[in-house]
Amino acid sequence: MTEAAQKSVPSLLGAIGKRVTIRLREPSGGFRDIVGILQSERKLINAKSETITFSPDEIAIWREIKPLPDLAGKGAPYSQRIIELEKLSDLTWPAERVIEYGKWRIRISDGFTMRANSTLPTGSAPHGEPPSDLAEAVKYVTDLYRENGLTPTFTIPLPLYEELDKYLEDNGWKIKVGANYLIRDIGSVDLTCHPEFTVEISDNPSNSWLDIRSDQALEKLMLRHPARYGAIKSGEEIIAVGRIATSGSWAIVARLFVDPAHRGKGLAKILMNHLMASASGDGATKIALQVDDENGAALALYQSMGFRTHHKYVTRTLDNELIVN
Repeated sequence: MTEAAQKSVPSLLGAIGKRVTIRLREPSGGFRDIVGILQSERKLINAKSETITFSPDEIAIWREIKPLPDLAGKGAPYSQRIIELEKLSDLTWPAERVIEYGKWRIRISDGFTMRANSTLPTGSAPHGEPPSDLAEAVKYVTDLYRENGLTPTFTIPLPLYEELDKYLEDNGWKIKVGANYLIRDIGSVDLTCHPEFTVEISDNPSNSWLDIRSDQALEKLMLRHPARYGAIKSGEEIIAVGRIATSGSWAIVARLFVDPAHRGKGLAKILMNHLMASASGDGATKIALQVDDENGAALALYQSMGFRTHHKYVTRTLDNELIVN
């Protein structure tokens, strides 16, 4: 490499620790490319964790590979993203007890919340990787819930586990809930509020917050993971509530509710925007929530706010025994 050519190649010093692609000259006159995390001006580690050494004199050209924006619903394969989101919901709405059965998560709580009292498959399709034959695995789940006085219940993310869902359907499991898993990037939000209302964000649900939807039975569960609790007040009366929990770059919304007497005033949108701003302050850049298939008004609202459906899920129970959702 001539001295003039050497000077024309920018130094690698500023790229140490970053992902780069480097084109190296071959003695034969050709070129070869190497890609990985730069460790020094003479070494990088590739995707196979192999260390590759080179001489600065060999470099024809190099560039940093900029990371893709961390956008909601982008990047990883679809199946992986479904599992990631379901695990985030599991983390931020934690069951009292979880039994790891292969890659099925058997969640057991006090019987009030369906999600925290259901089995979630998290392994690869088509069945989520239980540790045994499917019929035997389903029987194990059924027996375990009944031993705990609970309705046997599965939460089935779709379309990933369609074959498992069909098996349960064919064996008498009925759909209790069908829901959409909605996502969007937080971005900028409008924090304006009608002057007759005030918005409050706190670290714990107050008694008044719990009262609006009779959520006292959920308080213990909700406090198992840090979250923000939003409320809209008219005077001293709480008329809308919502919970948002952050994990990494994601925030998960739950229990958003507006007093029926105050619906049609845009309060759900106002509260959602304030919850998103709060989560953004906690480091979240993306947001997700679940909406029942039959709640057309909520689906229309969130669509107007830029949310889109990432995937769907169904909750199936055996014998239609009742659990309050």
